[in-house]
Amino acid sequence: MTSHQGIAGLLSIVLLLAACAGTPTQQAKATDFRKQLESADLALREARLNDAEIQYRQLAQSHPQLPDIWLNLGNIYSRQSQLEAAMRAYKQGLRYAGDDGRLWYNLSLVELKQSMLTLETASELLPANSPYLVNIQQLHRALLSSTRAGDSSDPPSPGSAP
Repeated sequence: MTSHQGIAGLLSIVLLLAACAGTPTQQAKATDFRKQLESADLALREARLNDAEIQYRQLAQSHPQLPDIWLNLGNIYSRQSQLEAAMRAYKQGLRYAGDDGRLWYNLSLVELKQSMLTLETASELLPANSPYLVNIQQLHRALLSSTRAGDSSDPPSPGSAP
């Protein structure tokens, strides 16, 4: 069981216990939330990213205080190469859970990837006689060498945090 499944399960139990003590309307809302969360989680596990995104966005509107929703949204956006949206989602999660290392880690990875893309673009567009080209290329090489894992020159993907 992944940590996300454990958290989703725990959240479901807490919501169900709260619903048992609540009114029929509260019970129905807790059940609806649990079903929607399970559906979003399934879509994400099956890599149906568009479906998962829609469902997590709906969950984020009704339960913005839940950092796992923002974490999953950020991971979806990252996998779709929507880096700005991924950074916004991770930062939104950090507003509610500033001590969540997963959000910090994934935000850092996406920002690193964005920096790499910026340096690559600058290297391609700056004229060869630009006094900044050498510095940009050196920084790019330094970032590449610091993120290498084996033969890969890409940083790890968000969601792969321990």
